[in-house]
Amino acid sequence: MFRTFDDLFNHLKSKGTERIVVAGGEDPEALKAVKKSFEYGFGKGVLVGNKEKVEDALKSIGDENFVEDIIDVQSEVEKGRIAVEEVKKGGILLKGQIKTAYLLKAVLDKNFGLRTDRLISDVFLFEDTSVSNKLVLMSDGGVNIKPDFNALIDIINNAVEVAHKLGNQNPKVALLSAVEVVNPDMDDTINWSLISKMNERGQIKGCTIDGPLALDNAISEYAAKKKGIKSEVAGKADILIVPNIIVGNVFGKALAYYAKFKNAHIIVGTSAPVLIPSRADKSEVKFNSIALAIASKK
Repeated sequence: MFRTFDDLFNHLKSKGTERIVVAGGEDPEALKAVKKSFEYGFGKGVLVGNKEKVEDALKSIGDENFVEDIIDVQSEVEKGRIAVEEVKKGGILLKGQIKTAYLLKAVLDKNFGLRTDRLISDVFLFEDTSVSNKLVLMSDGGVNIKPDFNALIDIINNAVEVAHKLGNQNPKVALLSAVEVVNPDMDDTINWSLISKMNERGQIKGCTIDGPLALDNAISEYAAKKKGIKSEVAGKADILIVPNIIVGNVFGKALAYYAKFKNAHIIVGTSAPVLIPSRADKSEVKFNSIALAIASKK
C-alpha cells in the first residue's frame, strides 16, 4: 500500500511507459507534467492540437523527447473527439488547452466516447502529512452535484476501486456529515446509516464503512476516543465520502490551498482514466494526477 506520492512514483517506474493523450497539447503546464512523467519512466505524450502552437509550447519547455506523436487538429470540437479516439487505442486522457465542455462532450458521447454503464465520479487523492501521514481519498467534489442514494453507493464503489489499485484491499470508508449520530432532520445522516448497515450485511463489498461521522471523528483517533465513538473506521479513515459537490469542492480546495497537501484527482467510471484538472492547477498537480491515473489502470 502506497503511503506517499513518492511511493507511487517509484512503483510506476518499473511498470512500463503509458501513453498520455493530451487534448489541447498547446498547454505548457500540461506538457511539463507529461515531460516529468517521461523523466520518471512511466509516461510519453501524444499531443492533440494546433501543431504550430504545440511546437511553440514545446520550445518554451526546451524539450520534446517525451513526445511520441503530435496530431494536428484545429478546432476544439475536433481536439476532444480525436483525443478520445486516441485514448481508446491505449493510455489515459489529460485535458490541456481545451474547454472542459468540449472535452466532456466527447468523453460522454454515446457513439464514440468513453461511457460505460457505471456512474462517473471524481476521486481526489491527497497526502495527509498532519494527522495520518498517508494517502487519503475523497469523493465526490467534482462531478455529481447532489447525488441520490444509489449514486452515493456508486461513488463509494468507484473510490474503493481506486483504493484497491493503490494497494489497499480493505479501505476504511468514512461517510462525512456535521454530526456522528442519526438526525431525522438531516437527510445525509439517514443515508449514511443505511449505507453503513448495507456494508455490514455484505451488500457493499471490498471495504469497511461507517457513518455518519464528523470530519474530526473520521481522521483523528483522539477526537473519536474523546467522543466515545467505537468504530473500525473512526480516526483511521482511508476514504472520505462527502454528501454533495459543495462540501467536496470546498474541502478539496482547502486541502490544496490552506493545508498545502500534495494532491491529485481523476474521473473514474469511464473506459479509460480521464483527467480534467482545474485551469488553476499547476504542473505538479497534473503530474500527480497522471501518476494516479496510470496506477488506476494497472
